[in-house]
Amino acid sequence: MIKFLKNKEIDKKKWDNCLEKSSCPKMYAYSWYLDIISPKWGGLIEDDYVSIFPLPIKNRLCVSYISQPLFAQQLGLFSCNSSVNFEDFVSHIPRKIWLRSLQVHNKLTNTRKKDNFELDISIDIEKIRKRYSQNTKRNIKKARQQKLIVKECSIQSLIQLFKRNKGKDVKEMNEKSYSILERLLIKIKEKKIGDCYGIFNAQELISGAFLSNCFKRSIYLFAASNTYAKKIGANHLLIDTYIEESKRDSLILDFEGSVIPSLARFYASFGASKKTYYIIERRIWK
Repeated sequence: MIKFLKNKEIDKKKWDNCLEKSSCPKMYAYSWYLDIISPKWGGLIEDDYVSIFPLPIKNRLCVSYISQPLFAQQLGLFSCNSSVNFEDFVSHIPRKIWLRSLQVHNKLTNTRKKDNFELDISIDIEKIRKRYSQNTKRNIKKARQQKLIVKECSIQSLIQLFKRNKGKDVKEMNEKSYSILERLLIKIKEKKIGDCYGIFNAQELISGAFLSNCFKRSIYLFAASNTYAKKIGANHLLIDTYIEESKRDSLILDFEGSVIPSLARFYASFGASKKTYYIIERRIWK
């Protein structure tokens, strides 16, 4: 039986245990992750947490609706039962909750598709480098000639770098969003499943990224660079260095994809392949 539970009704330990045992787990669906990015989330649960489906719920003007939160590219149905039917779960979303937009890894009919970019990093680093584009190879070589320093950086300094450079152009990023992001990255770091890496020119942070490492997948969760870093290929060097030195047990580097052509080309230049995920939009119950 599939039932809907509000956040306070969910057994978080059982929820996380189901996620970890599922066939395609995503870090975004951990209860602690959802608590930070979507505090009023609820979930559809089959029997005694055999399958789970997180619903990022928001409330506005007495209307409850589901909308994809920032910092979680994909949610969806998570189950260790291969025969479970995703359509059944979608049909069990309470009619009083408007499904405005939800990005999921499960295939569903009559939905839009989006591209993610994933790179196989399970093989030897030199084999990975052979798949880089010529432009990426040139950028890495150029960055190495600058004698840059690659080391861990603070979460706060990475966020400030983003604010000073790209932040003003991203309308979704306001002070509340930055606060959520900082809390999220701190929590991931505390759980030892992610860290912040930076490229320094002398003492100045010019490029950086926070990469998680969970379920044998590294996620390029948040990144920032200044104009100089882009000019000399610093962000190319950061990714190459991460793959070689810091990936731990990850088999996949998940770039999270982008609808921005320049970013899509950047991810593809490392030899990353397109992977499809799906968007459910504006389903109004009758």
